[in-house]
Amino acid sequence: MRDEQGPLGGDPAEERVRELLGTLREDVRAPAELRAAVMRQIETQRPSLAVRIVEWMLRPRMVPISPAMGGLALAAVAGIVLLRPSAAPVALVPVAAAEAPARVVTRFVLVAPGASTVHLTGDFTSWNPDGIAMQDLRGTGIWTGDVALPPGIHEYTFVLDGSEWVPDPTAVLQVDDGFGQVNSILVVPEEGEA
Repeated sequence: MRDEQGPLGGDPAEERVRELLGTLREDVRAPAELRAAVMRQIETQRPSLAVRIVEWMLRPRMVPISPAMGGLALAAVAGIVLLRPSAAPVALVPVAAAEAPARVVTRFVLVAPGASTVHLTGDFTSWNPDGIAMQDLRGTGIWTGDVALPPGIHEYTFVLDGSEWVPDPTAVLQVDDGFGQVNSILVVPEEGEA
């Protein structure tokens, strides 16, 4: 077996490495139109003058204050607080209790023909499994329940036969309950909102 030798009698792999290193030393210039295009792109992404001024004003800065100046500033603030005229006495007026937000009656429906009982539970019942008993008025397996809920976002689920927790299959939104199941989400709008 014979070793192949390069043109100068060296290893061909070593010659190839030298050739590649030689190409790395070549001066490569980008075309002038590429530089102009990059600069145009940078200019279009530059924030407006107003944004730059606000950013400059909000940027934190170190302001060195000598101990003497700090002491004088503290004394001035203390003097203003202590020497200001006292304000007129404030009359205590009883404040009416805040009115509870209006509640919106919401109908919940679940088709569960094999269930003996269905209860609605959620954040509005403190997740009590016996929360709100739903009714199958016609015996068709269509369970309904009306609940007056405050406006906002509510999580809920159904409890079938006291043990099977089932999310609402018609709910548009659902969220992981943190226990390997999902809860349904209901958004109750303020009155007048649609």
